[in-house]
Amino acid sequence: MHDIRPAALVRSLDPSVLHSATKTATSLGVPIAVRSGGHHIGGFSTVEDGLVLDFSPFRNVVFDPESGLVQVRPGARLGDLDTVLAAHGRCVPTGTVSDTGITGLTLGGGIGWLVAGYGLTCDHLHSAEVLLADGRVVEVSRQAHADLFTALRGGGVGAFGVVLKLCFHTVPLPRIKAGSVRYPLSDATRVLGALQKLLAEDTPETVTLAPVLDFRGSTPGLSVDVCCHSDDERDLDRIRTMLGGDWSDVYDRHYPQWQSILDRSFQPPMRGYWKSVHFDRLDIDPELLAEAIRGAPDNRCSILVEYYNVETLRAHAEGSAFPLRDSRMGVLFSARWPDPAHDDVHMHWARKWSMRIGGGAGAYSNYSQDTEHQVRSSFAPETLASFRALEAAYDPDRLFAKGHRAALGDSATVDRG
Repeated sequence: MHDIRPAALVRSLDPSVLHSATKTATSLGVPIAVRSGGHHIGGFSTVEDGLVLDFSPFRNVVFDPESGLVQVRPGARLGDLDTVLAAHGRCVPTGTVSDTGITGLTLGGGIGWLVAGYGLTCDHLHSAEVLLADGRVVEVSRQAHADLFTALRGGGVGAFGVVLKLCFHTVPLPRIKAGSVRYPLSDATRVLGALQKLLAEDTPETVTLAPVLDFRGSTPGLSVDVCCHSDDERDLDRIRTMLGGDWSDVYDRHYPQWQSILDRSFQPPMRGYWKSVHFDRLDIDPELLAEAIRGAPDNRCSILVEYYNVETLRAHAEGSAFPLRDSRMGVLFSARWPDPAHDDVHMHWARKWSMRIGGGAGAYSNYSQDTEHQVRSSFAPETLASFRALEAAYDPDRLFAKGHRAALGDSATVDRG
């Protein structure tokens, strides 16, 4: 989707090299982009006729058993982190596709299979090493440059500089019982309605639920993807009893293996477009979602519903700019197709149905284009003011103002995506 050709790539972790490159680009009026995993749906990691600071080769992960901290270089993928930590019986709650870059995921929040009980990836960030526009390298944490650290923890507007290293708190690797329960589309309204009722009464901390309306061949249906991350299976048993169906696919899994279960859907080269809407309530009409998948233009399209434990999200809110702490659910319309001639019909499908299900509490930056006003509207006015203050302090010339940060100063930004 992003056929963008930069003029040059710089691959280095040397701050003096990077600063020299950015100064040269600035003197020439050349725009700059930063690439870690290169995974964002909005194509933020490249720029036409500009300079890309490409960290994708730098994937080193180092775990310190004594402190329980893990340091990662900016190009590390989730799979790199999972593999190293699992060998020590530890993990960092991250996303759901192993090729995702850990840096971009963290800066935008980080929703994954452990979110119900452990929160977001950014909630486990201990510190970061950031190269600023003036060439200084600063250590950012709760104790140093705390204002910038807050933005790094899920603000979704970048680092106001260049991240050279991230350090995370780790947690004990939980036992994972996970899998997918398949239902015919005729059961979707019943199943989704029952889940909304259950979660409105008592949202579990031990089970992350992510129903998906998608296709098996040409037949649409519903898969309830479930991940129990606790030895206590009472919540899992309660959900199983309530929903019924064939649960034979739900069994003990190795965490890194489950973390890569969606790779086959998102890694193959293909065109793609997403629309994300979050809600602070649990009253979305399931029949609308069933109607949407029936009308999908391609059997690669899907609708993902992600449910959240608000108490877990709120528990990590202090010192974090992540704007969706009151979100009860998110709905992601995902269109994928191979032929550029079919762009309009697929993008129209995602836009149409994201509007049909109603206005939400905002949009998740890691799922969104840079022109979507829902991302901006997710933030409280005081948070937007803090971003502008950070820009003035750390990057007044807006060298690194790309992606969602690019529209921060534009009050007239509208949804053109």
